[in-house]
Amino acid sequence: MPAPKYSIAEQEQLILDAAAQCILESSLIDFKMSAIAKHAGLSMGSVYKHIQSKEDVLVALSVRLEQRAANVIEEVLALPFSLPTKIVAINLVSQEAMYLYPFGYQLMTLLNSKDLLAKASEKWLSKLNGVSNDIHHCFEGALKQAVIDNELLCAADEEEALIREFMLLQWAINVGFPQITNHHHDSYQIEEGTDASPALPLDHPLIKATVRMTNGYPWKAPVSSAELTEIEKILQQRGMR
Repeated sequence: MPAPKYSIAEQEQLILDAAAQCILESSLIDFKMSAIAKHAGLSMGSVYKHIQSKEDVLVALSVRLEQRAANVIEEVLALPFSLPTKIVAINLVSQEAMYLYPFGYQLMTLLNSKDLLAKASEKWLSKLNGVSNDIHHCFEGALKQAVIDNELLCAADEEEALIREFMLLQWAINVGFPQITNHHHDSYQIEEGTDASPALPLDHPLIKATVRMTNGYPWKAPVSSAELTEIEKILQQRGMR
């Protein structure tokens, strides 16, 4: 029997690349499984060995998005700056650098649907939970290390609650703001010409709000404009802005 043309990993790569292209050509709702197979150059049987439904496609692409985001976050947190500055700097990364696809936030919104997740396979749900947990542990580990290093000043009996609170607020800003900018409603007026995709400038309201919120916690050295300017230059050099 001849060896297969593509390995299992290569087939999965082809399928997800094709799925992203099909969504770009149609939408997150209207793409067809048959079109994915055609774009990938694979049979429907081969496609269904990896993804069993359209819901699987969306979750699988979300795994890719989360993996990219995790890599970017780890890279930013490894920079030689204070932790509060690096946390704010994550918001300075352009959406193009942070996420793979222009439909990333719409996809994230869809994944809030319990009905969608209920139809996805355990294989892809497990992978999504795994990478989401990796991001959570990355942030949590950095904050715990900051306590050990006396960079984040708090009593031992306050550490767990303080870290949980800080992570919740950061999550609310990072997830909530893009969804607001993509959903016009009376309580939030988007400035004409505003685009959520480009990297945010240092004087953007979201960056200012994140700095204000971050500096409300007991850091040994709060976020400074000078450090933000320096880390912005490094992000630009690395193609992240």
